[in-house]
Amino acid sequence: MKWLTTLSQIALLGVSVCFAAPSVKSANYRSNVLINRIEGMVWDPGRRPVADVYVELQNENYSTISRTRTDSTGRFSFIGIQSGRYNVKVLTTGTNYIEYTESVELVSVLRGGSDSVYLDIYLKIDKRKFNSGFNGISEVVFVQEVPEEARRLYKKGLKDINDGSKGFDEIEQALRVFPEYFDALNTLGCEYVARKEYQKSLAYLIRSIDVNQRSFSSFYALAYACYELNHRPEALEAARAATVLQPTSVNAQLLYGTLLRLDGSYEKAEKVLLEGKKLSKERSVPEIHWQLALLYNKLGRNKEAADELEEYLKLQPDAPNKKEIQGLIAKLRRPSK
Repeated sequence: MKWLTTLSQIALLGVSVCFAAPSVKSANYRSNVLINRIEGMVWDPGRRPVADVYVELQNENYSTISRTRTDSTGRFSFIGIQSGRYNVKVLTTGTNYIEYTESVELVSVLRGGSDSVYLDIYLKIDKRKFNSGFNGISEVVFVQEVPEEARRLYKKGLKDINDGSKGFDEIEQALRVFPEYFDALNTLGCEYVARKEYQKSLAYLIRSIDVNQRSFSSFYALAYACYELNHRPEALEAARAATVLQPTSVNAQLLYGTLLRLDGSYEKAEKVLLEGKKLSKERSVPEIHWQLALLYNKLGRNKEAADELEEYLKLQPDAPNKKEIQGLIAKLRRPSK
């Protein structure tokens, strides 16, 4: 029996780890609860967002407390942290960059109050890796001659991007000055995807790819937007391109593998998801095990499906549907009659 069909109705089947939300501000404001947070963006030397790299939150003794990945706009966040001194470390394994660590301090001056720290982290190229031909996962550098006024408006828009519509308006002004401005097109497209305004994102992402066909972030964001809008053929093609441009991206492999599974291309889906699993070996991604479990169950490979679900629960011990998943594992391990 296809036990996971039932589970799919009660658990998340999407690719939630593939595209992190940019902020929890609105949720916090709605509940009027003040929560400590550390958030920011990771940039490459060309002032472009660095997607899909790990960022660790460490205590003052450099022990890891939490770990996250930057989304396609280079953003990261740690929410609900106690006051104290921390280290924020960008892990650059698999890239051409030098690791970066910065100390920060959260101070709640008033009882019941909160503190927040925002970091702009600018990575530097590790020349030893660069000269050895090391395959990095950073966005391919795209050089444009941009009018100074457009550049000024774009930089101002980046600073104001979380200030209502102000940042968006300023970047739009930059595009009116220079309609082929890749960074502006890519930023707006990725921002709209991060904010779940998928339909709005399409025009910007398609135009950014027309300008720069080597942009991983544009293809990845386009794939995710098309997936959410149920444009499966377009999502598949964009996700495939993302894995070609950045084959070491765990999230790209996960998204592409998920779309292949939904498309019924099970053999290809298994190959791609296993590649994602291999890439995430050091820091496993729960969703990969979930997608493999769904795939193996569809193929009647129940033992392997149960194995993947157990791996999923090891990484997600507080999963909201833990009891249902445990029951499912037991059913999958029952000898067939």
